Amino acid sequence: MPDYIEFAQKQKDTCKCQFIYIKEAHFLETDDKGKFVDGWPRGYFGFEYPQHKSQEQRFQMAQTLKTKYNIPDEFPIYQDVYPQNLFDESFGIWPDNLCVFKDSKLIYRGIINLDGTRNASYSKELEELLDHFKY
Repeated sequence: MPDYIEFAQKQKDTCKCQFIYIKEAHFLETDDKGKFVDGWPRGYFGFEYPQHKSQEQRFQMAQTLKTKYNIPDEFPIYQDVYPQNLFDESFGIWPDNLCVFKDSKLIYRGIINLDGTRNASYSKELEELLDHFKY
């Protein structure tokens, strides 16, 4: 998250940056006896959140994210629609990604490598693209 926040702060005069909280990427599901059922391995990066079961839970997790990473109020966090995940399903955002829209069209989507990693959340290429846009 810090790199996304840094990007948003750096580009705030060029574009409107917003965070959209989609389904929980770092979820951990257990049964009533505490046995692992689904999700990331226990203790992986210290994330052990349940998958959302309602829009309210997604909203609460977005607030947790905002607090944990000190996301400034100038960058709103919206939530994808539960349970349809319309934004994620439309643009293939999961687990996390940076997208740029212009005139309601997707013009840039961060690249995730085949192994699920990425070199950076954003690139010099994106910064050069945004240099051509001004509000």
